[in-house]
Amino acid sequence: MRGDATQSTRAAELAQYVSLTIAIAGLQFGWSVETGFGTPYLLSLGLRKSLVSLVWLAGPLSGLIMQPLVGILSDKSTSRFGRRRPFIVGSTVCTVLCLCVIGWTRQITGGHETLTIWLAVVAFYFMDFAINCLQASLRAIIVDVLPASRQDAGTAWASRMIGVGNVTGYLMGFLDLVHLLPFLGSTHMQVLTTIASTVLGVTVAITCYFTSEKPLVRPPTEANDSLEAFRALFTSLRSLPLVIKRTFRIQLFAWIGWFPFLFYGTTYVADLYVAAHSTDGGSEAETMERGTRAGSLAMFVHALASLASSLILPMFTYSAAVGLPQQQPGPRSLSVLSNIKRVLDGIRARLMVSLPTMWAMSLVIFSLAMLLTLVTSTVFVASMILAICGISWAVAMWVPFSIIGETIRGVASLPYESQMHAAPVSGDYVQLSNNDIPMEVIDDHGLGQDADPQPVPPSTEMSAGTILGIHNVFIVIPQFITAFASSLIFAMFEHIQGSGKAGGQHAQQIALVMSLGGLSAAVAAYLSWKLRSQS
Repeated sequence: MRGDATQSTRAAELAQYVSLTIAIAGLQFGWSVETGFGTPYLLSLGLRKSLVSLVWLAGPLSGLIMQPLVGILSDKSTSRFGRRRPFIVGSTVCTVLCLCVIGWTRQITGGHETLTIWLAVVAFYFMDFAINCLQASLRAIIVDVLPASRQDAGTAWASRMIGVGNVTGYLMGFLDLVHLLPFLGSTHMQVLTTIASTVLGVTVAITCYFTSEKPLVRPPTEANDSLEAFRALFTSLRSLPLVIKRTFRIQLFAWIGWFPFLFYGTTYVADLYVAAHSTDGGSEAETMERGTRAGSLAMFVHALASLASSLILPMFTYSAAVGLPQQQPGPRSLSVLSNIKRVLDGIRARLMVSLPTMWAMSLVIFSLAMLLTLVTSTVFVASMILAICGISWAVAMWVPFSIIGETIRGVASLPYESQMHAAPVSGDYVQLSNNDIPMEVIDDHGLGQDADPQPVPPSTEMSAGTILGIHNVFIVIPQFITAFASSLIFAMFEHIQGSGKAGGQHAQQIALVMSLGGLSAAVAAYLSWKLRSQS
């Protein structure tokens, strides 16, 4: 009977993980449509290349503004539908409308070129802001719903859903969608945006319907002062647990490494292809098109590696809230399969590492891969480098959010009297001062999600939306740093070598930018290793 109950509990938890995170897959699918096909679409409308980069400033700008703003507002929301659900639904509707406008821009404007370009640019900007609002809300609801002991599993499932969204998004680039689904549109972009809108709407509906979110009850003495909420955004940094501050610092250096990879990975492979096939005959445009397909194929393999890693690596990590699992001795079974499972579980237990250790290892892999681009000259090796980075990408989408989520739930799920003694001191994840409350007490208070809603203490700082909004600032700032630094490097090479050089030289310039990002990732690896060893 106990075995049946355990199996039933695991099935219920699995269903909750899937329903809670499936909207992230729909969001990532829509995001891949924008990032993968947005640039060629804008160029096809007549927008100059020099202006396309200004369009993509919408990403960091919206991330810098929207995620902290949405975090503050949703933390304070007392809607009867829950704190996050109104923002999830509203941003989803806005995203779907923007996707429809992008797919049918020419039809809406009647073919007027200037108006078409302006409408497309405005739609992309609005969609970036809506996507950031949706992303902030979906990440925050995971922290709200799951207790500290299940934060790691929840964020691991979010990483898997990101992998699913990426794989399906890149796969769409290889299919002739107009031929396969002519009833959805007459152009590739129309079919893509229709599919993305439908997938996003369905996945968000599943998350909203099956996720139980308790409305926030505010004490009568606490006013909903928006100005005070904005001031709390800047002052809360000083009162955060030290582990969260250090996680932010690691993210700053890690994402200085990640953005060159995300911006130029496909172009790097494409330029190597052009350099290797420039004498094969055929037009330059045809060679570049084949090179772009080679780059897209490399990113597709990267997405597959990331998805596989997100399924496997969580089985070899343990979180601070749960601790290292102990293998329980039991009677030997006569079943061969049972004995094999016992041996494999024993091996897995010996290989398990903590979340910060896994993060440090993945950053070392990523750093070395980026440095290898300096000595790479073939498309195959470059594609393998991008694929290997899929391992690190899966960890980047999972571990830091797990650490932050566990820390938030580990303090915020305590009774308010205990929160007042939570100190931002050095520790593996959360340490408490004065009362010295053990971690198992934190877990006991965080196991249930069906408890009656509690009034929000007037000065509590451990609000998931606000903290995740601040966290996103440390991800967005590296994008500005990377864009500025890479522009300087490319401008310097253009001044020295001139424009119109061979693809191989362009690849070398990109490799230099990516290798500098690899050095920054090495700093992040060192900091994450220190996070693991601090106790």
